[in-house]
Amino acid sequence: VSNGGTPDLYSAHEVTAATEHRPGTYIYSDRHHVDTHGFGTLDDCALRIHATVVSHTLAERCIIDAGSKSLSSDLFGLQGYGRIVEHPTWEIYGLSEEHGHVRVVPGAATPTVGERVSIVPNHACVVTNLHTRIYASRRGRVETSYEVSARGKVQ
Repeated sequence: VSNGGTPDLYSAHEVTAATEHRPGTYIYSDRHHVDTHGFGTLDDCALRIHATVVSHTLAERCIIDAGSKSLSSDLFGLQGYGRIVEHPTWEIYGLSEEHGHVRVVPGAATPTVGERVSIVPNHACVVTNLHTRIYASRRGRVETSYEVSARGKVQ
């Protein structure tokens, strides 16, 4: 008897009829679990999407090269489609498939075209399924990569 869900992981032992528990996001954690459930901090989230600022023509907005095909469109009632680690006051307020639209609040750091940013996604499960490979890094260096072999295999 199978059940699942990261939020329920810590009480899974109370479901005595279950023989397994599948906590999908547990391996990474994500912004939803930090901001909604209080599981750890953003620093505890292992999954990051790396993006580049590709346009900055208005003072209050920039465009990054990560959209719904990288971040997913899941909001979970959160404001924005992920948290930019280097600029926590910037908000990814809109997505096209390939680009994220970022609101830059007055007084925040000015975006620079070519600047690389890392984003903690709202929902790690969906983000993992959107990618073919996951790169594992430590201290800024890629150590290995893993194929997402079950990607898109729900039938």
